Amino acid sequence: MATARLVIWSPKLGEELDCPIDEITWIDRRLLSAGNDPTLHRSPRCAGVRYVDRGWELFSHDTSHEVYVAPVVHEACFDHQKVQAAAAAVLAVARGRLQPYPVRLDNGSCLVSVGNWVVMLDVDGPDHLGGSPGAADNETVTQEHRSRANESSARGRRARPLPDAVPRVRAYFKRKTLARMAIAYYYQEFVVGAVGPQTVPMIEVATALDLTGDAAVSEYKKELQRLTWNEQGHQRELAEFLIASGLISSADVELARRIAADNERSGKAKAARARLRYRQHKRHDPRAPRAFEIPGSGRSTGHPTGS
Repeated sequence: MATARLVIWSPKLGEELDCPIDEITWIDRRLLSAGNDPTLHRSPRCAGVRYVDRGWELFSHDTSHEVYVAPVVHEACFDHQKVQAAAAAVLAVARGRLQPYPVRLDNGSCLVSVGNWVVMLDVDGPDHLGGSPGAADNETVTQEHRSRANESSARGRRARPLPDAVPRVRAYFKRKTLARMAIAYYYQEFVVGAVGPQTVPMIEVATALDLTGDAAVSEYKKELQRLTWNEQGHQRELAEFLIASGLISSADVELARRIAADNERSGKAKAARARLRYRQHKRHDPRAPRAFEIPGSGRSTGHPTGS
């Protein structure tokens, strides 16, 4: 019968740790630095690995450090700067109950960097599409996973982001700076941790940032959902994913607000407000004449008025 195994190699300790399937293994201060780095956290405020849904995943409760995951490249081994530069996935700093999405670990080896330290993970066994460490009906799960499963059942099943969702969205935001500003402005109350946060109306975002229209914000959201889940229908999860993954931050909100303030001072916001109000009026005013009707006559011209 196939088994699933994960081994962590700690260069600082000079030893391997075989991770039990039915427990969380914490990548803590001792494992990373042999207990020598006081900036690192102990369990449960650090990164860890666990076996859930018939596969291994890396998660993080670390409130101080991002957690980088990179393929094993010879010259990058155990050099935290090179590991971070080559990272294929990054778990953002945890913010209270808002934690980054876990990273699913494929079979093979990878490097994990936290702060100035690196460990190697070696996964050997069934992946999430096949096999299990024992009979499926008797699979042992951690207490934390039971809680997460119960919570998920109560809210409905949540789709996992694509494995490369974070670098895909990061590359998109790098190409489309205005999209990042618009989304940060749109979700600003969520980013700054406001009580009972609400999204900013799209028309206000478009006015403040001098966008072509409120539809621009909607298109940005659709593209982000495509990059993250390859499908629509994740409106409520999008803000959580972007914030928890460190893809939008308070720095982005502050920059977007500065841009909005500059646009207000320069008159761009006023012009955008008039332009968008005019478009809204033409789109929704039932009293506005139809394109193929002579105003006041009720007779069709067969061509647009004024042509």
